Formats: sequence, C-alpha cells, structure tokens
Amino acid sequence: MSSGEVCQLVEHADESTDRARGLLGTLLMLAASVLAVLIFCDRTGDGLPGMPTIWHTSRGIHFALCVALFVVAALLLKTAPANLPSPLFATLRFYTRRNCPLCDHALEVLERFQNLLPEIELIDIDEDPELQQRFGDSVPVVELDGQVRFRGAVQPELLQRLIDAAVQRQQPPVTDGQ
Repeated sequence: MSSGEVCQLVEHADESTDRARGLLGTLLMLAASVLAVLIFCDRTGDGLPGMPTIWHTSRGIHFALCVALFVVAALLLKTAPANLPSPLFATLRFYTRRNCPLCDHALEVLERFQNLLPEIELIDIDEDPELQQRFGDSVPVVELDGQVRFRGAVQPELLQRLIDAAVQRQQPPVTDGQ
C-alpha cells in the first residue's frame, strides 16, 4: 500500500469519526434541550402529570444532568483547529491614496481572497513624498512578500493564479510510489 493510499484511508477515518462525533453531539444537544424544556414545565406549573414516578423522585438531579448533557454535547461539537498550511505569503502591502476608485475596487478584490492572504497593510502614499514619487499615479499597488505584483488594478484571475502557484510550491513533490 502506497503512502498516498494510507493518507486517504486516514483522512476517510478522520471524516467518519468527525461525522460520528457531530451526530452524537447533536443528539446529546437535542436531549439536553428536551430535558431543559421538561424541567422548565415541571418547575413553573403544577408539575408534569403522567410522568413516571422516577421523574418526581429524582428531581434533584435533573438540572445537573441537563448541564452535563449540554457540556458533553458542546465538547463533541467543538471542532478541532484545522491543520492549516503555512501562510502562502508573509506580507501584503496595499499602496493607495484618497479618492481613488481603482483602489477601492482593488481592495474589494483582495478582500474576496482574504482567507488565503495575510492581513492587508494599507499604506496611503499621499502621506509620504517618497512613495508619491515611487508610485505616482499608478496606484493601487499590491506588494506580496516585498515584490510588486499589481499596479493600477488587481485582476482576480491573476491573483488566483498567484495563489495557486503558491499552493503548488507548498505541496510536497509527487512521487510515483517507489
């Protein structure tokens, strides 16, 4: 069995375990909710007629059982932190200026990809004469890891290609199973 097949089996087992935990957590949350409603009805009215004798004799543990069910359900439903790959890029500087519609549009494009990009560092070139001279009217300018990638506009297709290339660089080389 190749390492790729082993990885697929492990991922499948993880997915099955996650589904089972989710289902059990959901069922326990539902049970806790029903128990909470029963406790509320029992305590606010004339009791719950027709309930078995054990319900009335064990009233002292109802609340503790309800809380325990909620806690266990919450723990089961809590998702583990994802194994996130290392960031695709370390820095993203966005050079802009006031009253720049192209800058506004470029920022919207970047925000669509915000889950794949580092935090956007906004730099207003109007506040720095050196940056004004360097970039002039070619804003917006997007700099990823110190390298200018876009000037004047950000094309979503080109940004996606940059991201795809960065993802490819992070993946281990594919072997032929030998």
